[in-house]
Amino acid sequence: MLAVPFEFVQGLAAEFGAVECAWRESDRSFTGFVAEVWFAELPSGFAARWAAVVGYFVLVRSVSSGPGRFAVSVPCVVPGGQVALVGGVRGGRVRCRLVG
Repeated sequence: MLAVPFEFVQGLAAEFGAVECAWRESDRSFTGFVAEVWFAELPSGFAARWAAVVGYFVLVRSVSSGPGRFAVSVPCVVPGGQVALVGGVRGGRVRCRLVG
């Protein structure tokens, strides 16, 4: 599987009108992290573009809480040694700040 940087996911999400994009640790992701991307509307264009560019599909879920009505978890990598976690707990939402 292709290890995609969080910044790429964040940029693509913004291009498709994401409400919010943050990363978190994940026990199920092959990279150890996922970018959680929230949308107000069904993001079929985002999911299709993701599959075309990266080569694998992502699951779009309808959610009852959070910053948007739909959420997508995308496996990603974060810059090792350059990230300071602000708040959050394992498995929860985390805001990141690049150090440097």
